[in-house]
Amino acid sequence: MNKSAIRAFGIALFLVGALLALAARFDLNIGLPTKASTNTEHVEELQKKLEQANKEIALLKEQDKQAPKKNNQKTDTPETKAKDNHKPADTPTNATTMTLQIYSGMEPYTVAQKLEDGGVIENSVEMELLLANPKYARSLQIGSYEVNSSMPLEEIAKLITGKKQ
Repeated sequence: MNKSAIRAFGIALFLVGALLALAARFDLNIGLPTKASTNTEHVEELQKKLEQANKEIALLKEQDKQAPKKNNQKTDTPETKAKDNHKPADTPTNATTMTLQIYSGMEPYTVAQKLEDGGVIENSVEMELLLANPKYARSLQIGSYEVNSSMPLEEIAKLITGKKQ
């Protein structure tokens, strides 16, 4: 091979590398295969997880109903004692309250996971699906919010997105 052919090949490699680097830097689609994930695929995946979680919950509830009556009698006694305590009427005795901090860039998944970890909601997938709804999507408001487990999911969503009640 002669010197000029090697030089031309080297220059071509440099230019292709520079072109690919610029395309990656500015998110240009230049025909390279990319992994495209759409919102609908994500929602469908979450709905499948929700259906599976609901089936598991139904199974656990069925197992709880089939439990011996002795276990039910033991759990009834503390509940009657708890009812005697004087609590405010707007907050049930078993309500879990927490302060939810929402920061810039938080995604609905993270918010729903924090609510589930705090014991405010039972299923983070339901809350994530609700926040993915076009009514609330991209509307999370930065701030600190007092939420409790007696609040319905819609009310929590309206509170943290700033939507009118």
